[in-house]
Amino acid sequence: MGLYRTAKLASLIIASILLVWMLSPTTIVPPTAPVEAITIYVTDYGWHSRLVLPSRNGRLIQYAYGDWNYFALNQQDLMNGLAALFLPTQGTLGRRTFSNTSQFEQMMQRENASILSLKVGQAHVTRLLKLLDERFNRHLETRIENSQTGLTFVQDNQDYTLLYNSNHELAAWLQDLDCQIHGLIIWANFRVKTNPKTQSKKPSRALHQIDKSCSLYC
Repeated sequence: MGLYRTAKLASLIIASILLVWMLSPTTIVPPTAPVEAITIYVTDYGWHSRLVLPSRNGRLIQYAYGDWNYFALNQQDLMNGLAALFLPTQGTLGRRTFSNTSQFEQMMQRENASILSLKVGQAHVTRLLKLLDERFNRHLETRIENSQTGLTFVQDNQDYTLLYNSNHELAAWLQDLDCQIHGLIIWANFRVKTNPKTQSKKPSRALHQIDKSCSLYC
């Protein structure tokens, strides 16, 4: 009986540690001294996240990654949901453009998305935008417009799985921007660890309601 109670207690402790670990925010650590620093944004939709990068012409480009059927085609039934969770499925890359920061902020407020801002080097942004544009243009023949999300989608070579979802892809993009990522990545639960001398954080808008058009599978 004593052994059973000990095993049960150990299981509860392990489960509690795992739960705390899973619920703990994933920390983004920006570069401490970026050359020609420029502000980028992470948009948090509750379950999934997207990256917003400034372009040379003053516009903002939002990129998103997800499951083709569930995210791009809005086929959000049980079968497609389970497939996105448990099977490697066709990935998709989504993109949309904002003419300026004001339009971007207004749209994020309308979509109940919170915004994290951080500063990275201009050269890293230029390089990543070029890579993402080339990746997007690689499958332009599959392009579709999604009126629910405002994104234009194409099929992507990267398969979607629960263990490689939109938040994992975002983390990879941030690492390409010379950021460090600490913590478990499952859903959109990011925070920015700022250096007060070189970084600034934009106040996040609290998510009072998760965007109904998106879920864990986006």
